[in-house]
Amino acid sequence: MRPNPRLGQLPTYPTVALDRVRDRLRAEGRPVYDFGTGDPTEPTPAFIREALRTSVPDNCRYPTVLGEPDVREAFAGYAQRRLGISLDPATEILPTAGSKEAVFHLPLLVIDPDAPDRGVIFPDPGYSVYYRGAVLAGGEPIPQRLSGDFVQRIWEMPDEVLRRTRMVWINTPHNPCGAVMSHEDLRRTWEVCQAHDILLVSDECYVDTWFDEPPPSILQVAREGVLAIFSLSKRSGMTGYRSGIVAGDPAVMRKLRELRANPGLAPQDFVNAAAAAAWADDDHAEERRHIFSAKRKILLDFLREAGLDVVASAASFYLWVRAPSGTTGMQYAEKLLEAGILTYPGASFAVTSAGDDYVRLALVPDVETCRQAVAAWRAIL
Repeated sequence: MRPNPRLGQLPTYPTVALDRVRDRLRAEGRPVYDFGTGDPTEPTPAFIREALRTSVPDNCRYPTVLGEPDVREAFAGYAQRRLGISLDPATEILPTAGSKEAVFHLPLLVIDPDAPDRGVIFPDPGYSVYYRGAVLAGGEPIPQRLSGDFVQRIWEMPDEVLRRTRMVWINTPHNPCGAVMSHEDLRRTWEVCQAHDILLVSDECYVDTWFDEPPPSILQVAREGVLAIFSLSKRSGMTGYRSGIVAGDPAVMRKLRELRANPGLAPQDFVNAAAAAAWADDDHAEERRHIFSAKRKILLDFLREAGLDVVASAASFYLWVRAPSGTTGMQYAEKLLEAGILTYPGASFAVTSAGDDYVRLALVPDVETCRQAVAAWRAIL
């Protein structure tokens, strides 16, 4: 067998390496405080589980790419309540089997591997699937190195780079850092993409995980040439359900439906039924947000006491922590393993060296376990 050579360009997926470390620690009988993979431990609300159970038919037929109207209408209601925007469920909303597969497959919509303008710009550090999807689609991955406040400013990219770019990824609130782009940031980004005929895709999976004020959406700024991705993984505790939404420009969405019909990318109807219940309810999302806020406060109070710098973490499910002076993020992550504390080295999220000095903490353990982790961390300071 001759495998796709592009596959060989990809490093081991970060969660795979992290799972190996976690499993080894547990096999040794050591306590593990897992702040690694962003998979929260709080139960999925009962009404969502019930919506799924009661929607499994005796004969479960093939789902369609567009899905039943219920989930699209429920998301349209959410968009009106949360974002103050009107979306057409028939032409501007599409359910996905989680956000990750949508992120991975979207470059296939616009990338011609033989074209000179096949660039895909993405934030670095950032979600590694932006890079992986670009590579396997035959695009040119173009990391935009972030630092300081870790806000992505696409207008700072050279014109020569923008001219060969077909697609721009932004992520707000940002993973792994938690930085939030303002309305003005989003508008300037859209204007640059319009000027260069670039598809702008905004990954907004953490738009409901905020602590001071709700982050804006690109869909509040513009619709033309724009897609936005949403997820129920953190908002509703549905990581294993694999349920997301793509919304935006109806002309682009029409081509996206055509693309997704080829590999049959369609979530199951019973998952969509659970998603419809989740998007229609805001109370459970608010309750979860307060739980994440309580965890965040425990960790922030300790990190400040320990003299560790938390950078750009205004929202999202994560804390982006600078390693102590003279120590890399990888070295500090290894140090924390002595206390059973599992984090992600920042380098795992970057193509450049932009993440080398950081570790990422996901707000995964429950509140009491966060307190226990802080005690273990304090003991090795």
